[in-house]
Amino acid sequence: MAEAIKTESFVCPSCGGHMKWNIKKQAFECESCRTPGEADLSGEGIIDHPLDEYAARDAGGDAYPDETYAICRNCGSEIAFSKNETATVCPMCGSPQVDAQKQMAGVPPDGLVPFKVDKSDAQDAFKKWVKSRWFAPNKLKESYQQGKLSGVYLPFWTYDSHTEAHYWGEGGTYYEEEDDEGNTTTHTDWTPVSGYVSADFNDIPVCDGSERTQDVVEGILPYSTEAGASVYNPAFLAGVGAEHYDKGAANCFPQAEEQMERTIRSLAEDDITHRKGYDTASVNRVEMEHHNLSYKHLLLPAWVSAFAYGGKEYTYMINGETGQVSGKRPYSVPKIVAAVIAGLLALFLIYNIFIKDADAKEYVYPQTSVSIVETQAQTATSSAFSGDSGLLMTTDFPAA
Repeated sequence: MAEAIKTESFVCPSCGGHMKWNIKKQAFECESCRTPGEADLSGEGIIDHPLDEYAARDAGGDAYPDETYAICRNCGSEIAFSKNETATVCPMCGSPQVDAQKQMAGVPPDGLVPFKVDKSDAQDAFKKWVKSRWFAPNKLKESYQQGKLSGVYLPFWTYDSHTEAHYWGEGGTYYEEEDDEGNTTTHTDWTPVSGYVSADFNDIPVCDGSERTQDVVEGILPYSTEAGASVYNPAFLAGVGAEHYDKGAANCFPQAEEQMERTIRSLAEDDITHRKGYDTASVNRVEMEHHNLSYKHLLLPAWVSAFAYGGKEYTYMINGETGQVSGKRPYSVPKIVAAVIAGLLALFLIYNIFIKDADAKEYVYPQTSVSIVETQAQTATSSAFSGDSGLLMTTDFPAA
């Protein structure tokens, strides 16, 4: 059963209107009288937390019910909040609604990157992305024309680590062999190798939103989580959506570790080829050890659109800071069939106009090729001796 809560409102001190983040001006502003508000856009105060202390910090945070509802202070309507939803707008009057208590439950956000791409610019970016996708259904194009984009702050964990790794693999040396006909073939002579590499990782991001697919989110990365981050302030959430994290920093770390391992493997390959002097490399196994492992909880902005087609739902995201677009697109079967038919028709016309007509203009006889020649006479007789056979051939042509 949903539990009643009180949402936090951000009221203009001049007229009592709603204060919201103005993306174009990069400042808080009253929607009614345009009175500016104060915003701390510095990242001072955002700190990293040791990952091995996460469990204690999470357990010490406030618990919160999964489903809640609030009464809109502006129009009195009931507003439902789903499990991880922490900010929305009233469906009746459109006023901003922020469940600040839920957002702070468990491990509160350390900071966020404010929206820098507004809805209009996001629609333009989405429009260009859709138009570059061949065979996209018309309904997908209608989705950006109708402005079906929602702004949301997604929960992320970012991880720092000094990582040292021991690797095992093979170094390859190229050599050539020549056969009896002078043809050369390149082969590789593999030698077992091992070594050590290290890397300093900073702000490796993992999204912890319950309703987002990781592969779509990865397509809109990166964010400027250092230079572009501000200290968390719930006022940034007014007028857009926001989510509470789902799994937690400890459970999401394996995804960050996968990203780290890809980098470590690349460094190991470079170590084999450059430092050890082999022509090519293959890394079979790595063992990593993390030092000074820490995390931050950040909210990062995105514009989101969902599209149903063929019984499936497709999610699209636009980075709210850079405008980068990501998503899995559906294909329109009628458009593909029409394109195939058009291609076959084009080939048919090319054959009949250019190839078949060209063949019809030339007649080939044994040992002799005779071409059509225009003449003013009613009947033309041409005689020719074949140079190979000595055959006399006479051919009558009708007048042109």
